[in-house]
Amino acid sequence: MKPLKISLDFTFGPLWKDECIDGKLCTGISIVDNDEISEFYSSYYEFDIHGQACWFDEKREKADEGKMLDLPGRLNARLAELNDGSFEVKDLETPRIEAF
Repeated sequence: MKPLKISLDFTFGPLWKDECIDGKLCTGISIVDNDEISEFYSSYYEFDIHGQACWFDEKREKADEGKMLDLPGRLNARLAELNDGSFEVKDLETPRIEAF
């Protein structure tokens, strides 16, 4: 059984990717490798601002709490529909966002 970890990261997106296929990091489950959560979360990063090379806008993420909870919720629901028993989901994001 393949573990899938939901943990947002600028370079990884919503699902922790541990395989390299055609030079791209992915989960190895094609239907979940591209998701809107990645673009949304990555939009919180700004470069060469506030005296930092890479800055994360925590204030904007907190303002978007509803959407930030909705997207992982929809991802979890979609993964539950797709799960044929070949993977197990561990959601690390929902508890982090709920703690805002």
